[in-house]
Amino acid sequence: MQQVSGESRLGLILNWSQTQNATDVHGKAFCPLTVRTNGELNRIPDEISLPLNDQEILELFAECFTSEVMEDIRNGREIDLSFQFVENRYRANICRQQGYPTFALRIVPQQTMKLSELHLPSTLKDLVRDPRGLLMLTGPTGQGKSTTVRALLQEINESQSIRIITIEDPIEYVFQDSRAFFEQREVRVDTPTFADGIRNAMRQDPDVIFVGEIRDQESVFTAMQAAETGHLVLTTLHADSVAQAIGRIQEFYPVNEQQNIRNLLARNLNAIACQRLIPNIKGDRVPCLEIMKMDQGIEEAIQKNRLTLLADIMEISNNQGMHTFDQYLMELLIAEIIDEKTAKQYAVNQHKFDLELQGISPQQKILVREMR
Repeated sequence: MQQVSGESRLGLILNWSQTQNATDVHGKAFCPLTVRTNGELNRIPDEISLPLNDQEILELFAECFTSEVMEDIRNGREIDLSFQFVENRYRANICRQQGYPTFALRIVPQQTMKLSELHLPSTLKDLVRDPRGLLMLTGPTGQGKSTTVRALLQEINESQSIRIITIEDPIEYVFQDSRAFFEQREVRVDTPTFADGIRNAMRQDPDVIFVGEIRDQESVFTAMQAAETGHLVLTTLHADSVAQAIGRIQEFYPVNEQQNIRNLLARNLNAIACQRLIPNIKGDRVPCLEIMKMDQGIEEAIQKNRLTLLADIMEISNNQGMHTFDQYLMELLIAEIIDEKTAKQYAVNQHKFDLELQGISPQQKILVREMR
């Protein structure tokens, strides 16, 4: 684990960013550094840090990181790593654009957050009670997927006496055993690849396997293989919707293999939750989710690649714990968590949403009691 001193130049930048409640710090050569706060980017003042040239960016990290890491950075390799700054853990990506170094640093809060504290729907808790199958958390970058997965794993940790193996790149949250027993492995440190980590984990008596991210066809196949052999597998994927998540998984494979992948998904997928963060009336952001759970209609739609039907099935299946983004948006609006302008801006089907604003509301409540 890399360590960043509070006296280092990078430490001074991170310390200031924390006073701004920033989630991310971005930098590229010859441009002002920026931070992301409540989803918006803002420049770091010159008195904190002037724009850095390419050599100064390398010096920024050389002051803190090991010679092995710096060798990779100087050779122009794109690397992911985690580091510790005071009491906080960060995830870093360092790469190059147009031949010059660039970086993105994200703080990884280590406090234990429960699903209700994150303003997530109570139905999400049910998804980790299945003993086997594949559960996917999806959404665009920076929309809280990692935080939600951590809350789900913590829910298991506090409620079930089972063995959990995580495979991450890099390790973000560090879990403390409660009722569950954790082993956390980092790609390229403890295991060569995600796929290798999953295969090896299956031989080590896990009940739950968490795969930090599905990135290629090998990790897709081994994750579904683990689910098929009797494990609960949690993973994340970058996708804007449930339908897009299934489409992206198919795209990892050539056309002549996609029907087999659809059959595997239909057989092993438990649920997909897709998350976005929406501005609320307090100036913060609140998660908005669509949730799809496997049933006969969903299974048939996946097998036949009729993904346009998924939203309609979710919309009429509230009694099974499913709902669309727009249904959840309506609940947030009714609960006065977001305003009407925000709801209309983020609605997927704006025309239909406008009609519902005239008096139609969801029949089954989605939000947890504490939010209303």
